[in-house]
Amino acid sequence: MKKYIHAMLLSLVIGFFLSYFIFKQYKGFNGITVYKEGDEYFFLQQGIYDSKEEMEKNSINLENYIYRKEDDKFYMYVGITKNKDNVQKMIEYYKNKNIEVSMKQFYISSNKYKEIITNLDNILINSNDEVVINEIINQGLSKYEEIILNGS
Repeated sequence: MKKYIHAMLLSLVIGFFLSYFIFKQYKGFNGITVYKEGDEYFFLQQGIYDSKEEMEKNSINLENYIYRKEDDKFYMYVGITKNKDNVQKMIEYYKNKNIEVSMKQFYISSNKYKEIITNLDNILINSNDEVVINEIINQGLSKYEEIILNGS
């Protein structure tokens, strides 16, 4: 009987230490996102700036833009679309203006904004006119500001 008590105590101690080390590994683990809420949108990012003044100084050649502040940095966006083909079209539009942009992906939950962007995307996909492209970009940004940022 005494043999079994030592074996049980030893297995409990070993089990405690093993579980301690396993749980310690997963302490900071937040899991894997398997579902994103909202619809996928592609934002064209023009730059990341340390100050609002620096961002505004670098935006003089831009008609319209939106920005977001995160971790004391200012992220400037110059276009929004839901259509990957339109992303390339918008990148080319800015490339012709010597403005470098990159694509960032975000998720937005707004049926009203989704409807507007879908309509703008349908016009943009069928146009190569720079004036039309510029107007669609400006409309998308303005509506984002109006509906998403200002909550209208």
